[in-house]
Amino acid sequence: MLGEQRNSFLKQVRSQIKSKEAKAFVSAELHHHLNEVKNYWLQKGINKDEAEEKAINQMGNPISIGQKLNHIHRPKVDWVTLILFAAALLLGFLPLLSQGYINSNHFSTYKVAFVIVGGMLALGMMFIDYRKLANKGWLFYLLGLLFLIFLTGHFNKFTEGQAVLKIGPLNIEDLMAIPLFLLAWAGFFQSNRFRMWQLILLFLLSLYFFLQCSVTTLFIYVTMTFTMMWWSKFNRKTIAIVLGSIFTLAVTWGVIVWMNVAYYQRYRFLSFINPYDSQEYFGLLKVHHLFMEAGWFGKHSFMDQFIPQAHTNFVFLSFTYYYGWLFAAILFLVLSLVVIRIMFIAQKINDPYTKLLLVGVMIIYTVQLVGHVGMIVGFFPMTNMSLPFISYGLMPILLNAFLIGIVLSIYRRKNLLSSNRLVSNER
Repeated sequence: MLGEQRNSFLKQVRSQIKSKEAKAFVSAELHHHLNEVKNYWLQKGINKDEAEEKAINQMGNPISIGQKLNHIHRPKVDWVTLILFAAALLLGFLPLLSQGYINSNHFSTYKVAFVIVGGMLALGMMFIDYRKLANKGWLFYLLGLLFLIFLTGHFNKFTEGQAVLKIGPLNIEDLMAIPLFLLAWAGFFQSNRFRMWQLILLFLLSLYFFLQCSVTTLFIYVTMTFTMMWWSKFNRKTIAIVLGSIFTLAVTWGVIVWMNVAYYQRYRFLSFINPYDSQEYFGLLKVHHLFMEAGWFGKHSFMDQFIPQAHTNFVFLSFTYYYGWLFAAILFLVLSLVVIRIMFIAQKINDPYTKLLLVGVMIIYTVQLVGHVGMIVGFFPMTNMSLPFISYGLMPILLNAFLIGIVLSIYRRKNLLSSNRLVSNER
């Protein structure tokens, strides 16, 4: 009878809650709170039936409780992130406009299609409950590993040093392995059963295949994994020892690779160390010269200058040269606000899995942003690092749209993460 009384109470509370996800969360939360109150009365010497009845009565009116919890737990839309996302996607059309590609049916049509697909992916991810992925780390790791094996096997091609899997007109790049390993490591690091030896073994296994991918994808993956590891449950001293050991192995491997690397790759690196000795057709000195020549308001013409890959690898340079330092600063500010927004959300999250996901998302995005802009201003060697949402191409947009979708999904459910929120008692 008393069991029926509890079920009736919970049913009335749930009837006031609109979100299906919130209903399950509230039921678990109220069950936990009822048991706490019940145990309190049992310790006072009251029998089980009376303790159960007192606990239910102490909770108060189920209708008013349900209405209050419905307000607290209703799904939230992160309009700030959505606005920044939309602004970044729209800014991505400006490089095509400046280079005259906007009048080309090929570039303009594909760019619109890329933006629509990216927007749909981000919005679709927002409605997916990311918490259901927490215990599927092994699944995502295996999927990521199989993807890399297939990508770097006999069925792929290499374009500008990047592994590409061709499926009809679609080129799937090695960059798309990153989201799978993001979800995998977040799932591993939040588990209390995950051990350091497993981490080392799984990382080295995945690293073997990432070494066959582009340098930029490898760098993003290693930086993401190490940062998430640092914020995991493992002891910081142990992490430092592991990172030191891996760094030593990396240096050894680097020396070996340097002895066997292609001449043009070695020359590109040396030109970064000593740009004044570089004779590359488009070396760092040329990039620096064009960047400084842009001025505050740009040149508004490419008639006298040729910028290779102006809509992809050198998009920030072409954007700056045409529109000037002022608009380049605005572009960088908009893209940087995405990082600040992710940090702001992460500060308010205590759930380990959610925080690890946000850390991983922030690092993947930041490495692209800082890496691309840093390359143009001369801080980093020239690579094929894309500028988030601005560089032309489907894969970069899909990757970063996925990251934004994770952030939107987390924000939508941020009020469902606390397992110890107490319901106000109504006497």
